[in-house]
Amino acid sequence: MQDELIPANLLQRLEELKELEASYWHDELYSVEALTNMAYRDQLEQSFKLDPLGPLPPRQ
Repeated sequence: MQDELIPANLLQRLEELKELEASYWHDELYSVEALTNMAYRDQLEQSFKLDPLGPLPPRQ
């Protein structure tokens, strides 16, 4: 089975999020891309050291 690839625009968004405060990447966890592309969601969780089994960040 081939691994899912993350499109270049999402990789670029990950890089941009690293420079921003936590509220921006918390919002990104609820984005369409993060909810529909599990490879992207996994990459978000790894990039920001989030526990995938832990609670979701509080809604603002």
